Amino acid sequence: MNHIHLHILPVYSEEHPDNRYQYGKTRLLKHQVATWEAINDADIDVVFNTAMTGDGKSLAAYLAAFKEQRHIIAMYPTNELILDQSGALAKYEALLDVSLPSHASMYSAEITRLMRIHDTTVRLEEVRKLLKRNALLLTNPDLIHLIMSHQYGWGHLRKELPVIAGQYFDYFLFDEFHVFAVPQVIAVMNLLGYLSVNYREKPGDRKKFVFLSATPGALIQNLLERGGLRYRRIEGSYVSQAREGYRCILQPCDLHLHDAGPDMSIEAWIETHLEKIEAFFREHAGAKAAILVYSVATARRLSRRLKEYFEPRGISVGENTGLTSPRERAESRAKQILVGNTTVDIGVDFHINYLIFEAYSSGSFLQRFGRLGRHSGYSAYEAHALVPRFVLERLAGKFDGTTQVERGALNEAIREAFPTEQEFAHYTQRWGVVQAAQVLAALQTEGKQDENRAFAEALKEQYERFYGSPGKPVMPAAIKKYWRYQKKAPAILAELQSFRGQSPLSCGIWDTDNELKTYDLFSLLANTEFEPIEPEAFMQEVRKRGLEERDFKDQLLYLRIHKYVDERQQLILGLKLNLVERADVIHQVMACTGFYVKEPRPDWLDQVNRHLQPCKLVCILSDIPYKQLKQQSGLNNLFPIYRVQDSTGNEYRVAFGQDALLLDSVLFFRKPRQETALML
Repeated sequence: MNHIHLHILPVYSEEHPDNRYQYGKTRLLKHQVATWEAINDADIDVVFNTAMTGDGKSLAAYLAAFKEQRHIIAMYPTNELILDQSGALAKYEALLDVSLPSHASMYSAEITRLMRIHDTTVRLEEVRKLLKRNALLLTNPDLIHLIMSHQYGWGHLRKELPVIAGQYFDYFLFDEFHVFAVPQVIAVMNLLGYLSVNYREKPGDRKKFVFLSATPGALIQNLLERGGLRYRRIEGSYVSQAREGYRCILQPCDLHLHDAGPDMSIEAWIETHLEKIEAFFREHAGAKAAILVYSVATARRLSRRLKEYFEPRGISVGENTGLTSPRERAESRAKQILVGNTTVDIGVDFHINYLIFEAYSSGSFLQRFGRLGRHSGYSAYEAHALVPRFVLERLAGKFDGTTQVERGALNEAIREAFPTEQEFAHYTQRWGVVQAAQVLAALQTEGKQDENRAFAEALKEQYERFYGSPGKPVMPAAIKKYWRYQKKAPAILAELQSFRGQSPLSCGIWDTDNELKTYDLFSLLANTEFEPIEPEAFMQEVRKRGLEERDFKDQLLYLRIHKYVDERQQLILGLKLNLVERADVIHQVMACTGFYVKEPRPDWLDQVNRHLQPCKLVCILSDIPYKQLKQQSGLNNLFPIYRVQDSTGNEYRVAFGQDALLLDSVLFFRKPRQETALML
């Protein structure tokens, strides 16, 4: 069994029966009105809208802002999605026949653009103006996390911005939040706790929190209940046949599931199906396709190969990844074939009727398959999904003899077929409480006023409700642990304090498309051929092009990329440490120097290692074999674990940064009794 063909039935979503919710030719959907009502319910703090993809969840969350002039900070996991939603605002304006409230986007490149317009060098001032002057602000959770945890700015300004955010905005929207892991859930719970405590005595100003596409997992649901925050979950109402009072939101499509075995990468599969892909375009005039992969380097290689094959045949190809220039990303939407990764597969709405994607988790499968069928007008809709063999076998047993499947039934089968993902249940008690302690520590150091002390104490009590248990307080010990790491291992603390982790191996690159970018050293070593550039020569080019210097300063290396290799190269690290003699550091999170690259061996390896070895990298080492470590720990295929050899040549496994903290929460029971390896 290496192929399954299913016909997926269309999806119709129930409209609200009340004529009051008819705007022009559009009737609001039932779940949209329910979301609007929940936001206005004084007894609800948190709203989860888990309607299907393409069912208008964003509009549901915006209704209170459009119709009642409520102020909202809307957070999206990628800048591409911020741009996509910003472009959708005009559609909402026409749909509802309303005048949009003052609105803007707030992310690094946009802040830089505004600084140039206003001729200022103070980024914080632009952020303050964006917060104060806009009723609808589209941004990312990383920046809001920094602001609300008193890490953005300096001096008294660190506590001024959280006050402004609380004063000027009524509710906070988290879109596509299910893509985040436990550290981000903890960071957001700390934010919820901060704002709920701050406005506890002001019921008219209490903040609301809305999560879209975020089915409440056990962790967040448990923390909300423990913390006394009241939530409501709202779902869509669906049928698979046309019916009065229902609107079609997803078109019917043909889904082909293929075996992504060890000898069949998505690149190899596409290479063997180029003629069939071309035939689809010939048979269906006006067809548009998307190919979604995980690796940026894979996307770049595929883009190059597809342009080589299709463009002489009159079919255009575009690339949209983290390494694609803003101009190319914008142009990629108009191409007949778009090749992308998570930059575009998370929530971005693009018009396609042909989809090819790889999926190694149920969440990723549903996210990517959800890009297809959102728009009518095509003569056919077809998807090809490459999944692990055991998943294909489970689905074959589930749908044996079945030809037509409802979308909801497919979604449930996909969740059952893929293995349960590691939830890192012990992370909260091992590291999450220290994340919460950071906010309390910041408040302690910002002043001794009675009001500040009272708020800090109330917030500490709220965090105890989240993370502690009756008779077993956790925050006093967490605060002590915070100050311990502040003194002895600040690099570990920096990982905890960031929203998605640090990037100590970021390099400035002069890419093959003549664009200047930044990217991770390990990915570059495995996927490119390059040569180093002197930092000043690189920065001169940055200034010559009028780019923002702060985006390229203090990189580990500056490199000119000559080519992307045809096959990923094996990466093996070395560590100048005898781990046989230092068995006490195994399965310990530490900040460690002495890493270097052993394989591959580019011409410039010595220069690379001179920069890499002094870097103090947060890591965890394991002596468990790779496959066994992945299987026993329940880690998915994409969890980054690297091979490393110590000074004696013995081989181990290593994870870095925030991934090291997550892995620690799985391996901590294997540690010696005394935790001593803070750093080397």
